[in-house]
Amino acid sequence: MYEDRYYRRQMRRRYRNPLGGLAVGIFIIGLAFAFYFSKTFGGNLFLPILFAGLAFCSLFGSASSGDPKGLYGGLQGFTWLMGLALCFLIGFWPWILLPVVVSIILAALYSPITTGMNNTGFMAVPPSNQPPPQQYQQPYQQYQQGYQPPPQAPGTYQEGGQQYQYPPQPKQEHDQPQEQPPQQQEMPPQQQ
Repeated sequence: MYEDRYYRRQMRRRYRNPLGGLAVGIFIIGLAFAFYFSKTFGGNLFLPILFAGLAFCSLFGSASSGDPKGLYGGLQGFTWLMGLALCFLIGFWPWILLPVVVSIILAALYSPITTGMNNTGFMAVPPSNQPPPQQYQQPYQQYQQGYQPPPQAPGTYQEGGQQYQYPPQPKQEHDQPQEQPPQQQEMPPQQQ
């Protein structure tokens, strides 16, 4: 399970989604429309068109991440930028409560939204010729047992997850310590 997440994250980094470029294109087109329509209609539409273009740019840019959580953040940004566009278009600021309510609803539906996006395959990573990397996993030990090192045969050691035997040692003749002869004590000179 964890290897699959790691593999998908690595593939998302390698794969360049074209939606990122689409987001930049939408921003440039929205900015051009904002300048054009503001001159044509007296300048009242510049900010609503700019914020609407930024809203779609946020949505497509977050979709290019390939992550359901990123797309959810893009939905939140889309909601707020469209709310600002609506407020500048109407000119009545209590309408800002509309994106607040939609944002609260999106927050309540966070888990169904992200799992639904994950299960639809919309965020699928393109197949690769390489299999996912295998990771070494130690067997599970219950906590009540405490740490117990894996059993080893005598004369072996473990390194890098593999067992090795110690090289044979040549037999030495003087393995046992020899008794030292008792040292003679010097007698103090006697006085006469």
